[in-house]
Amino acid sequence: MRRRSWLVGLVLCGAAAPARAYDFSVDVRTIGQGYQVRGFAPDGSNELLSRRRLTQYLDLNVSDIAPDAWHGDDGGRNLLFFDASLRLDADFGGYLGGAPTGPNAIGELKQDELDILYAYLGGRNVGGHLDFQLGRQIHFDPIDFYAFDGADLLYHATRLFGVEAFAGTEVRGTMPLSSPIYELDGTSAGSRDPATRPAQSSEMAPLAGAALVAGAPTGVWSARLSFREIWSATADRLPGEPDSGINEEVVSLTASVSWRNRIFLSGGIRYNFLFDELDDEQLALRFKLTQRQWLTVEHDFLAPTFDGDSIWNVFSVGAYRDLRASYEIGLPGGVKAYARGFARFYLQTPDEVDGAYAGQESGPGDSRFAAGGSVGAAWRNARGMLRADGYCDGGYGGRKYGVDATTRVKVRPSLELEGRLTGYAWRSDLPTATPSGVVFGAQAGGRIQLGRGTRAHLLVEDNVGSYYESQFRGLAMLELDASL
Repeated sequence: MRRRSWLVGLVLCGAAAPARAYDFSVDVRTIGQGYQVRGFAPDGSNELLSRRRLTQYLDLNVSDIAPDAWHGDDGGRNLLFFDASLRLDADFGGYLGGAPTGPNAIGELKQDELDILYAYLGGRNVGGHLDFQLGRQIHFDPIDFYAFDGADLLYHATRLFGVEAFAGTEVRGTMPLSSPIYELDGTSAGSRDPATRPAQSSEMAPLAGAALVAGAPTGVWSARLSFREIWSATADRLPGEPDSGINEEVVSLTASVSWRNRIFLSGGIRYNFLFDELDDEQLALRFKLTQRQWLTVEHDFLAPTFDGDSIWNVFSVGAYRDLRASYEIGLPGGVKAYARGFARFYLQTPDEVDGAYAGQESGPGDSRFAAGGSVGAAWRNARGMLRADGYCDGGYGGRKYGVDATTRVKVRPSLELEGRLTGYAWRSDLPTATPSGVVFGAQAGGRIQLGRGTRAHLLVEDNVGSYYESQFRGLAMLELDASL
């Protein structure tokens, strides 16, 4: 009888189809904060307003959605996945209790808000040629950073060349379930001045673009040439005004190349058609001198530009150019040290040359140069780390000096403690109400492993200095991970 049972069991196991399940991971983070900010009233009085904030993050990733038969003989085709991140912010303190109401209400201050940071269905190597993403997505590279709701399609014509097209609407904070951190700088739905047309921020902003892609991001070389345009209808349109206007119109090029795993060159450049100027240039060259020594030189240029609807484009001061160099070395005993320096050149705008800046004459002899540097060292091993840094800079704008020391110690596998001490002083060249000052700060916290995939983070901080007797803050975060 026992043999018959074994035989029946073997037959059933052989006839059963193989079970299949999606691969997924869930990450939950709960962050609690308690601190105070100083509020200044129109009559000149001020008070400390309490904030008790709770932030909840939920990240979800589902992969291997397509059936195994779709993946081809090599298993690398028709790969489908889904990524999403949600955030809930709530405030339980007295900060909003004293906030302006009625016509003076501040639109950015909300008691609670649910945002979908991103949520999209994606595919890789579909049919051996196509990558796609559908939904709310974020794009970032050394030059560009934007988010939109729509579709992004990348067709790989050959192994080293592809064509990309994307279209949708810009993610704006006034849209349902949207965060304002991704929209173009310079506008605010909370403005109360009718001249700024606050309703303009609520207009839909279509976005479209295309790109040529070459190489591979993780290969020896890669390049991407892209064009993007964002526009919107004209809110509260007056006679003679156009039906719509361009918010942003840019073309950018990014590229990277490496040689023998010793020399790495990367950079990017962006041209802004709306303002008829190059507004971003970046170039970095990194040398691997020896197995323990690295040398990096960088060049950066930035001309601040804003949303085409922003009044800040009128008051933009000017551009600046940075030259930077750093040297890093690995020493025996798990110690790494570095030294960095920079030179910054503030470029004059036509208004400044004409003497319109701060009512002062401006000419070639004016000091528009700043420089500085930092040195530091870090020691790490399996039990923890210790790091110390010092920095200073001076020149155009003023002077600043500071020190920073950080440590982290693993007391036991389930408990880590950390601490930090900071101090800095500054002096401004401008005749402001706070031309100089000094601040000292201290932090202490730890991470506790409560269980498998469950961690709690605790942190307290206090700062004292020339303008505050105390700035006490607390932070608590709970992380939950689940994966199958």
